[in-house]
Amino acid sequence: MIEGRCVSKNGKPLESVHISSRADTSLNFTTPSNGKFRMNVPSEQDIELVFEYEEQTISKSIHLTNGETRKFGDLVFDVSVTDNIVIRTNEDSHIKLPKLKPGTIATSDIGKTLVLTTVATSNNELTSNYTVRGGNYDENLVYVNDFIVNRPFLTRSGQQEGLNFVYSSLVESIKFSGGAFESNYGDKLSSVLDIKYIRPDSLSGSLMASMMGVESYIAHKVNSRFDYLVGARYRNNGYMLKALPTKGGYNPVYWDVQSLINVNLTERLVWSTLIHYSSNQYRFAPESEQTDFGTVNQTYRLNVYFEGQERSSFNTMTAATALKYTVNSKLQLDFYASAFNTNEQEYFDILGQYYINLLEKDPSKENFGDSIATVGVGSYFNHARNHLKATIYNIYHNGQFRFSEKEKDFTSHWTNQRSTLKWGVNYQIDRFDDVLSEWKMIDSAGYSIPQDPSGQEILMQEVIKGKLNLHNQRLSGYLQYSFQKNDYIRQYPVNIKATYKDSSGKKIRVLVQDTLPSSLRRFEFIAGTRAGYTEVNHEFYITPRAGIYFYPRSFMFRNNKIYRRNTLFRLSTGLYYQPPFYREFRTFDGNLNLNVQSQKSFHVVAGSEFTFNMWNRKVPFKFVAEAYYKYLWDVNPYEVDNVRTRYYADNNAIAYAYGIDFNINGEFLNDMHSFFKVGLMQTREDILNDSYKEYYNASGEKIIFGHSEDQIVADSATIYPGFIPRPTDQWMNFAIMFQDNMPKVEALSCQLTLMYNTRLPYGPPDHNRYADTLRQKAYFRVDFGVAYDFLYNKRQKGTLKAKWIKDAILSLEVYNLLGINNVLSHQWVMDVNGRQYAVPNYLTQRRFNLKLLVKF
Repeated sequence: MIEGRCVSKNGKPLESVHISSRADTSLNFTTPSNGKFRMNVPSEQDIELVFEYEEQTISKSIHLTNGETRKFGDLVFDVSVTDNIVIRTNEDSHIKLPKLKPGTIATSDIGKTLVLTTVATSNNELTSNYTVRGGNYDENLVYVNDFIVNRPFLTRSGQQEGLNFVYSSLVESIKFSGGAFESNYGDKLSSVLDIKYIRPDSLSGSLMASMMGVESYIAHKVNSRFDYLVGARYRNNGYMLKALPTKGGYNPVYWDVQSLINVNLTERLVWSTLIHYSSNQYRFAPESEQTDFGTVNQTYRLNVYFEGQERSSFNTMTAATALKYTVNSKLQLDFYASAFNTNEQEYFDILGQYYINLLEKDPSKENFGDSIATVGVGSYFNHARNHLKATIYNIYHNGQFRFSEKEKDFTSHWTNQRSTLKWGVNYQIDRFDDVLSEWKMIDSAGYSIPQDPSGQEILMQEVIKGKLNLHNQRLSGYLQYSFQKNDYIRQYPVNIKATYKDSSGKKIRVLVQDTLPSSLRRFEFIAGTRAGYTEVNHEFYITPRAGIYFYPRSFMFRNNKIYRRNTLFRLSTGLYYQPPFYREFRTFDGNLNLNVQSQKSFHVVAGSEFTFNMWNRKVPFKFVAEAYYKYLWDVNPYEVDNVRTRYYADNNAIAYAYGIDFNINGEFLNDMHSFFKVGLMQTREDILNDSYKEYYNASGEKIIFGHSEDQIVADSATIYPGFIPRPTDQWMNFAIMFQDNMPKVEALSCQLTLMYNTRLPYGPPDHNRYADTLRQKAYFRVDFGVAYDFLYNKRQKGTLKAKWIKDAILSLEVYNLLGINNVLSHQWVMDVNGRQYAVPNYLTQRRFNLKLLVKF
């Protein structure tokens, strides 16, 4: 028997250290998150154990007698690991990205972390949702400790959304893929987020208090068999929402509690339970709103005066349990059961009376900036009594079998081959009971719009009525095979050109030669398929997927030595179907179209990543590049308003998306990791067989009703729009997460985050997708934070007396530092001539937040 722990040079446990033996291929073990290992090894023989972590290898030769237990203690690898969150940009990558500093802006919410460090994007700071490469919010998979995560269905704005399911304080690691992911993940079109919570090895916890709420957790390993996590959060976003243009009484109260319990029933059998309850109560009584819009030469002002209020609530509960059985070093069997319940109410009656005024733009006039004419007067009334109850049950099984390793040892090199078979099956029951009662009435200059030709009835602009029940069953499964071949060459000679500065500061380029004890080249192939059946629409599907990963022999010169350069080339492809859930079935008028089928896509993603040395930093920089192409068919078109996604409930479109993403991260300033990313993309869709009419007057001019002087129709033409921008079409996104320490005051740190996303398409609210080709203002936001670590100097000097306190950090955060008016969406109002105006709905202005974080 051997036992011990694999740790970094600063004492942090290392996960995924692979332990094997060249002589005995049955010895195969990978360390869990606590870094510990305990293995049975043959006695009375010489055995060479190999411990592999990233590019590093530690060898140990042992000879055990019968019944002997060899305790290695801590095996130290030459890597440095800090606290908080690890992000891996590809689920198959063995190269870890650096961790983010605790208590910073980027780690306050997982959605924010992803937007700043991965290919995910967001144009709304009020939501934790994100889009990936032309997809929408519904196209992203989320797992926490292998449990499927669901979110509320009725939310139409970030103000209603409340707290993210994921506790950022409890996160140990993140795996994220922006497309072409493996078969063991589910059936979505865009991305997968796989989160693992910490498993404590002692008593720890934290308390965070800020101007917007309180968050705390406690984690404890009671004994070798039992450990738990318990977290609770409370937030009142009223302070933040008061930065919106609409003034009034905001009272949004969000709170939740979450716990994860792990019980080691035996050394091989672990039982886990995850419980989460969330309550989001949104109360809002609007009073007034003032918005300026238009051009420099022609500026308008919209004034709205409100009556009424909104009272909405979203209560969700998740209960999940898992039984994980490690049969032996080769076979793993996991069994899961989960239930998600949501009770959502959306009640509002809001009357808005508006005035559209033309402003004086001549600076020489005394009334510059004042109203010189009223061009529109009207009112609108929004009413809703929506109530949704939903329950989702899942019972599923995942399994994994590691085949015996095959090794060949030659004089100059040796090879190692590993194969793994994964499988899974999932049975799901969906129950939705939805009562819809929603309508909107518009009155412009004393006339209801639209008008009844007979003049006998008052027509609403939009009516959604329905009492819907959807009970559905789903069955899905996957089978996946992976193959890995490692080729090691002993005494490998390396020649590399390097540049360094001599004593005078002059750069000198030299040829460095060295012979490394061993050199690794790795090849991986992963292939699998998913299959599933949806009862309500009688649809069966099969989606094969495959990926190739190659780690070449590559080297770099750093700190006067030659090191292995972590380099990876990958190519992934496959079919990705997304069966309709609930929203995809629901039409605009509140009915269900149960003939809607899966949206289907073909993905190809090619990428590379490598590390490189710059500025003599202790940790190398990392550069990642990915190019992708997605072709979609049987697309269910949709419209987006704020965070509300409304589908046409018809598979009547085809689409495509292609682009390229770049990401670089490293210590741009000593000991402080920063991230830079940029993405280029185009996504278009063609709604099949759609067309519209254009009308022309006698002069051949196209008639714009409400604008043109001559509106007498003399001719017409049928227009087939073809491919138009999808609602998430954004040709460029750019983000920075930059960290720094103050010189000579290293306890004081600062963080700057910047996001720039180009203009999204939008159009009038008439459910005609061909008209949604206008472009709203680009999204540009800068957040800034300053944090002081009260215990930093004492930790550095080793004089910290209160050993139970790990961190005490006070931070001041400035949101939207530059005070930019970012546009979320548009509301459409009409003047006395029937002319429509797209009035922007702005996001939050500059806000400050003071936060105290204590970790123990």
